[in-house]
Formats: sequence, C-alpha cells, structure tokens
Amino acid sequence: MLKFLTAITKHGQVFIPANYSKEHLRELKKHNKFSCLQCREEVILKNGPINIPHFAHRRKSDCINSFSEGETEDHLNGKFQLFAFFQQKNVQAYLEEYIPSINQRPDILIKNGDKLIAIEYQCSQLPASLLIDRSNGYKKQSVNPLWILKTPSPSELPTKEIGVMQLSSFKKQFFLTYPTYGKTIITYCPHTKHFHYISNTLHIKTNTYITKIKKLSINDQTWPFAIIKRISFEEYQKYFNLYQSYRLKHINHLYFYNRRGIQSVFLQICYRWRLSPQKLPLFIGIPTANAEVFHVHAVEWQIQLLDYLNKINVPINSVNTSHCKAFIQDRPIGPVNDEQKLIAVKAYINILNRCMLTTGQKGYDSYINFPKMVQLLYSDFLAN
Repeated sequence: MLKFLTAITKHGQVFIPANYSKEHLRELKKHNKFSCLQCREEVILKNGPINIPHFAHRRKSDCINSFSEGETEDHLNGKFQLFAFFQQKNVQAYLEEYIPSINQRPDILIKNGDKLIAIEYQCSQLPASLLIDRSNGYKKQSVNPLWILKTPSPSELPTKEIGVMQLSSFKKQFFLTYPTYGKTIITYCPHTKHFHYISNTLHIKTNTYITKIKKLSINDQTWPFAIIKRISFEEYQKYFNLYQSYRLKHINHLYFYNRRGIQSVFLQICYRWRLSPQKLPLFIGIPTANAEVFHVHAVEWQIQLLDYLNKINVPINSVNTSHCKAFIQDRPIGPVNDEQKLIAVKAYINILNRCMLTTGQKGYDSYINFPKMVQLLYSDFLAN
C-alpha cells in the first residue's frame, strides 16, 4: 500500500501528521477528512503505536503508479528526519511537493531563491533507467536532483574509516561528482541519524573497492551538505598497502584455486616467463587510472599487456597508441569498451615510463623507482 507523509485538509492546507502527538491525531481523525495532494482522493490517517504517522489511500489509485514504487518505514522516517533537518536550518523546504508538469513528487523540494533542488531519499533497488528518467524529468523543469541513498548495513561497510567494500551497480548510480573532490555517495541512516559518505574509491576488481567512509551526525551536518576532501598522500599509502595485500590474495587465488587449468592465460604467461606468480614484479597489478574498465584485477590485464609487447618485440619506452590499440584487439578482456580501455592502457604505460630505472628486454625484467611510482599513482588518483 502506498504511504505518504502529507495530505491536505478540507481547508486546502498541507498537513504533516508526524509533527503532532498521537493523542492529538486521534482527536483529529474523529472530525476531519484529508485528501491526497496529487489525485485529491480521500486518504486515511494512520497513527498506530509503532510506525510514523502517515496517510494511505482507501483503495488503489492511479496516483500510486505516478508517485512511488512503495514506501518502507525506513523511507518514511528518513525523509521526515531530512525534512526536519532542513526546517532546523531555516531552509525553505516542502515535503512531498507535487510537480504536476512532470507528474513527479520528490521526497523534499527545496527552494533557494530561483533555484530548486529535489531531494530523493532512496531505500529500495531502483533500475538505472528509472533513476535517469526521474533525474531528467527534474532537470527539464530546472530542478536539480540530489539523491541520498539509505546507508548500507554495518556488515556491508568497512570496519575502519579506510577499508574495502562492495559497490554494486545499483549503489554506483548514486555517485556525485565534484570537480575538486572527486566522486562521493551520500547515504543516510534513519536509525542512527547519521550520514555516511562513501568517497575516494579505488577499484580492486569487479565490484570491490577501497573507500574512505566518513560518518557525520545529522546534528553536525550543514547545508549545503558537507563535502569530503580528497585523501592525503599518507592516506593513499594506506590505500596502496591495502591494495597490495589484496593483489597478493588475488594472485594466490589465481594460482591455487584456478579452475581453468592450463587454459588460464595468467598462469600460461607466468610459465612462459618462468616466474612464480607470487614473484611477479610489483609494477604488474597497480591501480592506474581507469583500470576498472577491464572489470578484472589489474594484475590480469597488465601482465597480458607486457606479454603482448614482449611478443611483438616492443620495449615499454617505445610503446605508442597503435600498440595499445592492437593489444586491446588482440587480448579481449572484460566488456567491450575500447575507448575507455585505451585510456587505461596508456595511463599504465605512462606510469611505467615515468618511474622506470632500467628497461629490460622482456619488459617484466625492468626495474622501477618504487617510491616514485607510488607518488605518481597518487597524483593520477587525485586527477581522476
């Protein structure tokens, strides 16, 4: 059943039952009727002992399909707490304001002079196409959408400020991009009344990322919302150490738990190079810019790149764009996205050339300036 926090009285006033005591609401129900702001049908005031007071339609209505996919208790509590936050900040905010021109009803609509901001608090899975359609609908009306995701469960979050977590395709829809501070997902938990910022993500493999999680009480939050800065070099060193530990775990997994046997390209290359997988040079499998486009861990595509260059007898310091494109065509890895893969391959070659001390004949037998490599990776991380 569709639930919502606002309705209109018979006098045309917007009424928010969560602002009143349950005793007062019980008296109101005896002598007052309320209507849906969108379809104008009569709605029922629900004020039980557990859930937040809200309204519901007496029967199914057309406005159910044009308003929401359904409301959970977390969604009702979350958006009311966010609405109360804006009220405390003296922000001109409207709860569940209906925009008839696009048939959309944001959780909260903020008016700041001529600027309009639609706050959407998302607690349930939402297809990418629907999120895009809703965002585009707002933008057509010069309304800037701001999506806030419900905070993942504690088991999904890292135990420390810097740690590893899974970011599904659904969660990655909610990244906000700031020109100076990079990408951030803003989340909110109605139970703890805390915001959690998921920022400074570094891809490991598939949907696994190293992130920085910043926790902020709603009482300490600001408007406009606080922004998380890019990590320092000292913090990046923690990232890199964590990345290296997961690199070794991944190599061990490829070696000890390989299901492809002699068909494993990774193990074939190690055998051809006469190198134990655990003794691969540390510059094979580093977190370069755009590496996540391959979806696999960087050690898998970077070892194939060096193997390909060795095969065509091109040293690292002689690699050009044509060689990079030829590699992508010769070694199909992950989804087809040649343009983005080319950026990743060129970024990796650029890092190697800038920190290489000696270039070996086979590529993998080269020597690098390791501290300089980490510094360069950090600079690239900030740039992206």
